[in-house]
Amino acid sequence: MSTSSRSTSSRRLRTLWRDIHLWLGIGFCLLAVPVGISGSLLVWHDGIEEVLAPQRHATTGDALGIPLADLIATATVRAGEGAVLSRVALPAEAGDPVEVVLRPADAASPRATVSVWFDPPTGAVLDEGPSANAFMRLMHDLHGNLLVPQFSGRQIVGWVGVAMLVLSLSGIYLWWPRRLSLVRALGWRRNMRPTANLHHMFGIWIAIPLAVLSLTGMYLSFPQTSRAVLGAFVEMPEGGPRGPGGRPRGAVEMLAETALTPDQALAAGLAEAAPGARAVLLMPPSRQAPEWRINLTGVETPSVTVADATGVARLQPPPPPAASGDMVRRWIRWIHDGNNTGPLWQAVIFVGGLLPLLFAITGIMMWLRRRKAEKALAAKRAAALAASN
Repeated sequence: MSTSSRSTSSRRLRTLWRDIHLWLGIGFCLLAVPVGISGSLLVWHDGIEEVLAPQRHATTGDALGIPLADLIATATVRAGEGAVLSRVALPAEAGDPVEVVLRPADAASPRATVSVWFDPPTGAVLDEGPSANAFMRLMHDLHGNLLVPQFSGRQIVGWVGVAMLVLSLSGIYLWWPRRLSLVRALGWRRNMRPTANLHHMFGIWIAIPLAVLSLTGMYLSFPQTSRAVLGAFVEMPEGGPRGPGGRPRGAVEMLAETALTPDQALAAGLAEAAPGARAVLLMPPSRQAPEWRINLTGVETPSVTVADATGVARLQPPPPPAASGDMVRRWIRWIHDGNNTGPLWQAVIFVGGLLPLLFAITGIMMWLRRRKAEKALAAKRAAALAASN
C-alpha cells in the first residue's frame, strides 16, 4: 500500500471515530451528566450526610448510659403504633449516636424505615426521620436507575456506561499526537481555542480512570450478564447475595414479642465474645432466624448470636475464604464506589463524575463552531462557483 493510500485510510478512520465520538457525546450527554454528578456526590456519602444533619452527631460521649429497651420504647412511640424494630446501630467511634431503626406498620417496602438518633450517655433524642437522607437517597436512585426503575433505568445507566467507555477510548485515539511529543501534547496548546484545550487536556488526563469507572459501572448495571462472563474466567460463589449480618435477603418477619430484652441479649453476646469486643450493631430475632445477632468490632470474630428462647450465645465463625469471583466482584464495587480505596482514588472518582458536564459543554461548543465554519466555507465555495460561471 502506498503512502498516500495509507494516509487516506488513516484520515477516513479518524473521521469515522470522530463522528462516533461526536454523536455518542451529543446523544448521551443529557444522561451522562446526572449519572456522573450523582456518582461524585456518593463518593462522600457519609460526610455529606453529616453536613446535612449535624444534629445527629451532637453527642456528649459514646458510652451507653441508658438501657437499650428504654431507647427502643421511645423510638417506637415516635415511629407510630405498630412499628417494628429492624436494628440498633451502636457507636462505632467517638461522635457516633445510637440509631434505632424501625419499620412503620404502613411501610410500603422493607427500605421504608424510620430512625431515631439518641445521645448515647443521656438518651436524649437528637433527631428523627427517614433512615436514608432524602437528598442522598435521591442521588442513589439517580445514579442507579435515573429515577425510572420501572422503565429499565438500571439498564439505561449501563448503556450510558457503554457510551462513556467508547467515548473515553475514542477520545484517547483522537487526541493521540501525530506531530507533537507526548509531553507537549499533555499541556495547554497555544494554537487551540480555550474550549478545545479544556476538552482535550482534561479529557486525556481522566480518560483511563473514566474508562475504568464506566467498565465497572457496566458490570454493576448488567449483573446477570456480568456474572456469566466473569464466571468463564474465575470461580463464582454459590448461592445468592445475603443481607446484613449474613441473613438471606427478602421479606423478614420480625417477632412481635421476644423472650429476651435487647439489653439481656447484648449482655449475653458480649459475655461470650473475647475481651475488648465492642458491639456496633444489634439485630432482633425473626421467625426465619429466631436469634439476636450482634456484630462486633475490635476482635477477630465478627459476630455472635444469642438464641432468643434460651439465651445461649454462640460465636459465629469467620466467613470462609471468598471465592476468587467473589473477591473480583468486591474489588469491582470498591473501585466503582471508592470504598476502601483511599482518598486519592476517591478524589479521582469525584473529579471523573463532574467532568462529563465540562465535556458536554465544550464538546457542543466545538461542534457548533465547526458547523458554523463548514457553512461559511460552503457559502464561500458557492459564491466562488457562481462568480466563475
